[in-house]
Amino acid sequence: MSSSSTVSRPSADEYFEYYGKYVAQVGEGELLPLLEAQVSELRSYFSVVSESDAMICHAPYTWTIKQVVGHMIDAERIFAERLHHFASGDFQSIPGMDQDLYVTAYDYAKPTLQSLVDELLFCRQSNVLLIRRIPSTAWDHRGIASDHAITVRALAWILVGHINHHMAIIRKRLGR
Repeated sequence: MSSSSTVSRPSADEYFEYYGKYVAQVGEGELLPLLEAQVSELRSYFSVVSESDAMICHAPYTWTIKQVVGHMIDAERIFAERLHHFASGDFQSIPGMDQDLYVTAYDYAKPTLQSLVDELLFCRQSNVLLIRRIPSTAWDHRGIASDHAITVRALAWILVGHINHHMAIIRKRLGR
């Protein structure tokens, strides 16, 4: 068993400055409980969001709530894949992602909001299981993603912060 629950917050030299906004969104606490807490928080929050509310595109934003959830799914997969590569010692450079290309590639009108939330939660639960297996020696592994160096530790904290970032926007948009 790794010591993933006591993984310290990454320092600013462990990630590209763009990702600092996500790391800053993570409160105090241990990594695993923070990752796991988001599962019940997301389930609870989205259980009261209607399908009609999830299809609204609130100006000035360009995505519906369902598309934002889809983006969170895409980012969860991509950040975790980077983490998986680098923690395994595979340091091949990984390309960036064009988030708009991903969001426009899928139909978000057909799936229910709940099915999208379920997909996000399944991804997160899978990532928690992966993170539990990371040996303590791998947290400092550094690879290149989107043309910038990043550590396994930073990627794990970014998983939490990215969700927090988008949930703050969704809460503002829906006023709850």
